[in-house]
Amino acid sequence: MLYQTTFEDLRSRITSGEFPVGQRLPSEADLLAHYDISAITLRRALDMLREDGYVARRPRVGTTVVSAEPTTGRQPTARSEIGVVLTNFDDTFGTRVLEGMLDEAGTETDVVVKRTHGDHDAEDTAIRALAGRVRGLVVLPSSSEFIPPAVLELLPEGFPVVILDRRYEGIPVSDISTDNIAAGAAATEHLFGLGHRTVALVTSDSRVTSNDDRRRGWVGAHARHDKALDDRLAFHDVESTLPGATDSPDDDVARLTAFIEAHPEATAFVAGEYNIALLLRDALERVGKRVPDDVSIVCFDHPDATFDRRLFRFTHIAQDQPGVGRQAVAQVLRQARGESGSRKILVPAQLVPGASTAPPPTGRAGRAARSPSRR
Repeated sequence: MLYQTTFEDLRSRITSGEFPVGQRLPSEADLLAHYDISAITLRRALDMLREDGYVARRPRVGTTVVSAEPTTGRQPTARSEIGVVLTNFDDTFGTRVLEGMLDEAGTETDVVVKRTHGDHDAEDTAIRALAGRVRGLVVLPSSSEFIPPAVLELLPEGFPVVILDRRYEGIPVSDISTDNIAAGAAATEHLFGLGHRTVALVTSDSRVTSNDDRRRGWVGAHARHDKALDDRLAFHDVESTLPGATDSPDDDVARLTAFIEAHPEATAFVAGEYNIALLLRDALERVGKRVPDDVSIVCFDHPDATFDRRLFRFTHIAQDQPGVGRQAVAQVLRQARGESGSRKILVPAQLVPGASTAPPPTGRAGRAARSPSRR
């Protein structure tokens, strides 16, 4: 690790007298230029010197050598910390990912969690803050369109980073996610197997690879089942489910109602999230359609609600969220032990039957089949 070698070199220069007691170390700018490292790496090395009692750090003063020998003596310990930066988490997605992380971390590794609500600046700040104190990071970025700048600074330093539920092509960083292409295909093929001929897709406006992959699975299922694909049946404008959203659920229900009315041929829907399925059901009820009597829905994820026997349970794709969490922590610890190389890991998901799917009503499939389809 570069922070470790930087710490060791600075310590050697202090103990040899090159930087005597009472003298300030060179400025951070000079040290960054000398060691050719990132600011995150330098701050971690300086913190280690402070923890051992070699230096004192004061705002607007700088870093001053206070001892040529360790005085506080960081005690060797098997305990360590890893940082986790998430956009958000709830009972549909995230809570059980954390459950898996904590299980994998066990009693010897502490997990420090920061939540960003999808704010890019908060995300970058959280990553930088945690990188100065932890052995490695698991990051669920707010977008797949750009990687957080702090992560790009950490990767060349060999700092352990694992990306959760996102992919960045061409960037050598480990990532763990559900096999969303296969999951999207499984959801669509389940509906085809029930006899539905026209299956629409509804997702949020989030620019993330999980949405893209689910769409790819939806498209691939059409090709494998020789179904004509109408791109207008893919609706990607749900806003209220996003972290920090300003649109209300009622705004989305209104948009979904217009989409449903524009595509009466759709007898089934794949919803990208559980909450989207709830919004979609409300929109269907507005136009007089019932689930599953008139229309079927398959969604992704579902709250467990183990003791709520009356909860309406959608047919859904169940991601192995604890498995994703365990894999993420295992990969961070693997890198922290010095094992190199990025890994791309896909975790399989499972379709769980529920009360939201059924064959199309008698005659509906035939009418849908006679409706013109456009590519």
